[in-house]
Amino acid sequence: MRAVMLTGSFAAAGRELGYTASAVSQQVAGLEHALGIRLFEREASRVVPTEAAQYLLHRSDEVFDLLDQVEIDIARLGAGQAGRLRVGTFNSAGGPILGRAIARFLVRRRDVEITLDEGEPYELFPRVADGSLDTALGFQYDLVPSAFPTNLRLTEVMTEKLFIVAPKKHRLARKGSVGLDELQSEKWVAHREETPSHQCLLALCGTHDFTPDIAFRSNNLGTVLGIVEAGLAVAMVPEISFRDASDGVVALPITNPLPHRQIVSAARDDDTNPLSEAFLLALRRVAAAYASSS
Repeated sequence: MRAVMLTGSFAAAGRELGYTASAVSQQVAGLEHALGIRLFEREASRVVPTEAAQYLLHRSDEVFDLLDQVEIDIARLGAGQAGRLRVGTFNSAGGPILGRAIARFLVRRRDVEITLDEGEPYELFPRVADGSLDTALGFQYDLVPSAFPTNLRLTEVMTEKLFIVAPKKHRLARKGSVGLDELQSEKWVAHREETPSHQCLLALCGTHDFTPDIAFRSNNLGTVLGIVEAGLAVAMVPEISFRDASDGVVALPITNPLPHRQIVSAARDDDTNPLSEAFLLALRRVAAAYASSS
């Protein structure tokens, strides 16, 4: 319709668009039928646009501008330059890894909206599986079998050491080496029973024929370290948390091999959001820089 009005005839519009005059006439007739209104008065040597056609021509500029913008937006979405990313994370990763990764990810992505939710992997990974999160940062421990949804793709972000920590004035803190069995009589502060950290601690102590005496439970590692610093218990903590510990908390020189914790990123196998892969790349680069600074 626009081409006919701008060129003055079906034939001229056909030449402009690469169609026959008959094809242009059929398309215009189809549009008139769909709209239920006549757009052109057909005369022997010309076509004359009706008032309705004049109105549509004026408004069509807005429509075509919108379509052009939609094409641009779709291209940017496909290139990972716009859109929304819903991220989940666990508490202790927030400062040293996640905050820096988000800042890195958002460079040159001013039109990307990112939301953040916090929880344990057993809470967050099912939400990735059902589509209410795009990706989530979690962890898995040596000695503990993983039980995550089967439609997830897990990618390792970094591997952490685990430490047995005690107050600075602990009776074993000045020893050059400490066997794990020397901690049988200690009180422990641990995570809640359903967590892999708790299960890893039980499995580790079980390999040395004792069950830890867990007097305190908290999933907040700041609370765990505070209890240790106060001289109330010992604990097993990952490297990220130990780096944030105060001078009042020390790592005991355990002679027995200790397990590790793997920080992993979860995404659905069928995830089509290009932002997920870009965010994972930012995570891994930040984690690598963090690990090399230890």
